[in-house]
Amino acid sequence: MRIVIACGSYLLQLMVWVAVLRLWVTGRSRIKHERQNFGSAVYSDHFELRHFLTQGLVLGAALSAINLVVGFGLPLLWIVIYEILAVVTLLILPTTVLPLTLIVVSTILTIATGAFGGSYIADLPDLAPTGLRWGINAVPVQNYLWLAAFFFLVLGHWLFHYGGRFTAPRIYAKQRGKRIAGYPWREFLVLPMVTLVPGDWFASHWAFWPLLTIHGQTFAVLVVPLLVGLRFTVFRQVPRVVYQNIGKQLIWLTLLALVFFGWTIYRPQDVAVTLVILLVGYAIILWRAKRYDGRQQFWYSQVDDGVRVLAIRPQTPAVKLDLAAGDIILECNHQPIDSETSFYEALLINPTYCHLKVRNMAGELKVTETAIYAGAPHEIGIVLFRDQEG
Repeated sequence: MRIVIACGSYLLQLMVWVAVLRLWVTGRSRIKHERQNFGSAVYSDHFELRHFLTQGLVLGAALSAINLVVGFGLPLLWIVIYEILAVVTLLILPTTVLPLTLIVVSTILTIATGAFGGSYIADLPDLAPTGLRWGINAVPVQNYLWLAAFFFLVLGHWLFHYGGRFTAPRIYAKQRGKRIAGYPWREFLVLPMVTLVPGDWFASHWAFWPLLTIHGQTFAVLVVPLLVGLRFTVFRQVPRVVYQNIGKQLIWLTLLALVFFGWTIYRPQDVAVTLVILLVGYAIILWRAKRYDGRQQFWYSQVDDGVRVLAIRPQTPAVKLDLAAGDIILECNHQPIDSETSFYEALLINPTYCHLKVRNMAGELKVTETAIYAGAPHEIGIVLFRDQEG
């Protein structure tokens, strides 16, 4: 029963519900823009929330199991600082999430309160009414590097296996007189991470709270929300390839974090510095990925000889066609096309079948065909640039 109470505490934390609200707003905004740009949403469901519930829970359960085996703990002060910063970030920064920065800043603040004594701590706000105390860390400082290592591991795994699967395009400014599309990644997860909290704060407030005793020290069992996410937009490459490359590089940062973990066992005073190094390394990986994307010649732009495929709506006839975002449809039902209107006019020639001649991103030609819904050629499911009025 006590374990159920500890797990249920996850749902009582403000950060979890702020994250749910933020994801709902993100999904709603995406659907609104897709309807404005393409007539209907590419993905009509809030897949961001679905991934939050499925992928987040699975990855959180795996991380929690490992934490329990190794006896991973975090001080309550760190958890409070982290969740306050996370809530503020989710509320006031509607277009970005800075999960690793939150970990680093929370750690530096927590360590600082214990590293400086006397007048420094006396100048901080009084925490007595809350039952908390400044300067009490009570866990090995290497735990923060362990947390950073798992952040990189989880994010790398998530990006490598799921990044780019939901290629929802968005129309951006014109490039040389033509509209261009980009593929933004705005998802994030909140992992329910089981951690051990040293001290008697929970027991003194709730006698029923589950406790563990390890080597004579008492720990409360708490499920902490861990924010994992990324903000990135691909303009010139296949999104799936971009995120797989970023995921691979994050695994190297995981190994570096573990090396730093071993180093700080002997030099615990270097924890803050090594965390900043990891943060800089993370920023460099994203900067290089963005820079490499900007150097490519390809654009997801309008073309004169055909129509550009921007996405394929799920559960439509187009799924059976051998098409991908970036392909250019040159002919439909043996008729040359150069706009969305001419594409659907060509479909009406044979309203139950679609025969396409296509040029892919590599410049190779291919032919593909499929049956479509009788009398409803507009439901074929290929997302194109809409014709501009006027």
